[in-house]
Amino acid sequence: MAPVGADRNPAVGGSYSLPPARDALAAPASTPHMLWSPMMTRTPSSFVAIFACLALAAPVLAQSVLRQGDRRDWTLEFNVTIRAWQDAGNQQQRRGASFDVWKFSQATVVVPWPEDTSLSRANENRSIEVTVDDREATPARAKPEVILANRHADSRYLGYAIGASSAREIGVVAKMALSSFEVTLDDERAMAIEWPDEDWPSEAKSALDEQVGIEWDLDGRPYRGLDRVSGSIDRLLSNLGSEPRNVSPYLTAKYLTGAIWGHMRSRSGSGLNTARTGEIEGIDVSGVADTFARRRGNDFEVAALLTYVFRRAGLPARTVFGVVAEKKGRGANELTGDNDDEGDIVAWVEFAVIERGRTTWIPVHINEMMDSTSRAPNINDMEVLRKPWEGFGTIKDSQYLVPFSFHAHPPLSVKAYNSPAFWGIFAEPNEPSRAEQSMRINVTSTPVTADSQREQPEQQQTPRRSRGRGRR
Repeated sequence: MAPVGADRNPAVGGSYSLPPARDALAAPASTPHMLWSPMMTRTPSSFVAIFACLALAAPVLAQSVLRQGDRRDWTLEFNVTIRAWQDAGNQQQRRGASFDVWKFSQATVVVPWPEDTSLSRANENRSIEVTVDDREATPARAKPEVILANRHADSRYLGYAIGASSAREIGVVAKMALSSFEVTLDDERAMAIEWPDEDWPSEAKSALDEQVGIEWDLDGRPYRGLDRVSGSIDRLLSNLGSEPRNVSPYLTAKYLTGAIWGHMRSRSGSGLNTARTGEIEGIDVSGVADTFARRRGNDFEVAALLTYVFRRAGLPARTVFGVVAEKKGRGANELTGDNDDEGDIVAWVEFAVIERGRTTWIPVHINEMMDSTSRAPNINDMEVLRKPWEGFGTIKDSQYLVPFSFHAHPPLSVKAYNSPAFWGIFAEPNEPSRAEQSMRINVTSTPVTADSQREQPEQQQTPRRSRGRGRR
């Protein structure tokens, strides 16, 4: 079993093979190799004029474009176990059972520690515990906790430094607190926001950089076939005119979201990989080019594709991984991989806009939008583009979405095994060459205290809308 990792790249993944993209997609004969949309029948000049009118018609308001409503406080528990490779042996070959034993002078394990997202606020309360062969790990120093902040797309990681050990199993349990909000987008205000006059702020700019699972495969190499995807997106963007920045970021993102929605035929599978023990090993990401060519993919692949498309258009974007928390207060909610909405691991996309010099992330829950109906909005109709879309900025029941990572694999020189699973390990003199891993995520509701209630923003007092999330 090959490790997810390679020393030559700061953001790496494991051995992986990607089939070449198809030579043609389902498109009119005049537009080969392209993502096609009825909107392409308009001329670039008509696009620019219509989009400009839409943007100018929007009033400039003092408040943020993204309003927070109902709030829920959560405690997220992230569990990872890695076990040494075991060989059961073979009686016919007279080969007995055997197992690996790891020896290292020091090792550090890291797990995601979510920063603020468009629909959540981080809490500094956290803990991390590590065991080696079911015993408390020997710390490498007096304070073994490691915090790695200001990483790609404004991500951060929580780690633990283990001292010299010999091991067959390492277990990690990290707990962290955060608050999620139901969010509503002021579409009129969002249409008035223009592209930044200068460069994007640092926290947004890094979300234009490449990462594993988007532009890079699990070995840290560019995905094959991305040129077809980028070429198609570039031709699609040319319909916005010779200067795409004449169209607001909001309308550009909405246009592209509708195009991808119409391009995808279906979604497939849970996107979870299972270890031979039956436990969840990690997630499946086949690659943006493959998803684009097949016109189908799981939650994570669809979100990765939209993230890539936004970045190609010059919009800082990041994929957000989260768990759907329980709404009925039945206690702990565990990621199990079944078909029930609660407990599922899901993914959505955020793109950045700059309002009053500050970065605001706008959520786009493309998978929920595709779940709601297989028929994409008619992006050839400008009134449709102007109207609010459920899932684009306004996310129903988003207070029950608990984000935990911006990356399938950390943007660090760490390894995981067989599948990306959001975590990683670095060891000296080297990491185990082979191992088995499993992961589990629990989410529990945290009681709201008087202090935390006072911290709620004024916008939070808006009434909570009725729920009723559809399932695919």
